[in-house]
Amino acid sequence: MRIKQFLQEQDNVPWLIEGLLPSIGWTLLVGYKGLGKTTFAAQMCSALQDGKPFLGRQTVQTDILYLQADSVADEWREILRRVAPNGAGWTLVDVPEKCISHPAYVDGIKQLIAKVDPGFIVFDSLYNLVSVSLNSEAILIPINTMKVLAGQRPWLLIHHPPHGESRASGHNSIGANCSNEWHLLKTKLKIEKGRLVKTKEISLDRDENGLWVARGDDSVSSGYAALLAQEI
Repeated sequence: MRIKQFLQEQDNVPWLIEGLLPSIGWTLLVGYKGLGKTTFAAQMCSALQDGKPFLGRQTVQTDILYLQADSVADEWREILRRVAPNGAGWTLVDVPEKCISHPAYVDGIKQLIAKVDPGFIVFDSLYNLVSVSLNSEAILIPINTMKVLAGQRPWLLIHHPPHGESRASGHNSIGANCSNEWHLLKTKLKIEKGRLVKTKEISLDRDENGLWVARGDDSVSSGYAALLAQEI
């Protein structure tokens, strides 16, 4: 096929989140400890599950599964009460440490995914899910296991940077392997990698409930506040 003919073909990759999250590939979300990565990911999942805007962008209703290995059950419950008090998505809690490196538990996750059939999956977080060194290329073994678990579904992996740096901690194959790389900072989301994404930076604020909102998007902020006021 000639290049000009190929370029004339219709694009067929839909967006789960308009202009931000495509329906293919996997996303690496990087941010410092305690910054709010889990809250950010939970908000995104809540918006996808309900088909409501996220950071002022339209979403496509998508069933979600959140594998929580970074917070104990009580902490995770409090986050969800704040972010998605009536959440209809699925979550797996009290996930054993290093479980992606254990075939028996991987098989259990595979069965869960087959049962609930989510359209989007979050793995939170890399450090607590794997037993291999983050600083060797062997880290691709558990990442490839997550790829197999997700199948054709898009998914997100939460990770952290080394102290004082913005890149993903560990071997450079982690960032090289993902489809999209997002860096969450105090006042912005930087899109470090994502060939389909034209916007490379989104300015952010936190509302009165500690939820992430696109800066200047008063409708999204007030919408979350009203939802929480009705449902708590």
